[in-house]
Amino acid sequence: MNVYQHSLLSQRKFGGQPQDYEAIHTFMDSSKLFNYHVRHRMLIHNLYGIELAAELFGEYLTNTDGKQCMVRDVAAAHCREDLDGHVPTLHDWLKNSPQLDELIGDIPPLGNEKLEAFVWRPFLRSGIKGSLIITWSDFGVYLAERFLGLDAARTLAQHLPAHAHVKMYLDHFQFTERWQFTPQRHELHWLQEKETELAAAAKNTLQA
Repeated sequence: MNVYQHSLLSQRKFGGQPQDYEAIHTFMDSSKLFNYHVRHRMLIHNLYGIELAAELFGEYLTNTDGKQCMVRDVAAAHCREDLDGHVPTLHDWLKNSPQLDELIGDIPPLGNEKLEAFVWRPFLRSGIKGSLIITWSDFGVYLAERFLGLDAARTLAQHLPAHAHVKMYLDHFQFTERWQFTPQRHELHWLQEKETELAAAAKNTLQA
């Protein structure tokens, strides 16, 4: 599903307009900027990613209907829509992927306590060293810029080994569960009906 489709589903579930939710869904799919393959979902389509979304956008948003909804609920719905109804942990994603642990070498001191805490957070959430492909990578530089600012991102980029590209890491990830690559079928069916309805309405407007 793309950002607009997720936003349509959020409108149905939470009210308001699709545009109310675009920023959240754009963030949840930001890993596509680094690997345009369904494996990208491993990075933040999980409780860790939902935690990040709530930090970035705040606990609540007020939609154009004036209704408050929790950002984490919107982000969790994004996960369910893409992952056959699941809202997994990082451990759920990585428990059968020990090969990723071998790709992460030693992480040196970064001279910035907040940045070090940010880099190590996926491991602290999962207990799996391979989860550090999220933050000890070019994708981690992107996240550091968004959450900690340009100086922190620059520091991280300067310390990363040359091979630390999240796409290369994800090429080693193998799906082990069907939910990891299967979207919710009933949501896809609703989207097909909704997009047909919107196309018909647009056609009628042009003919009026």
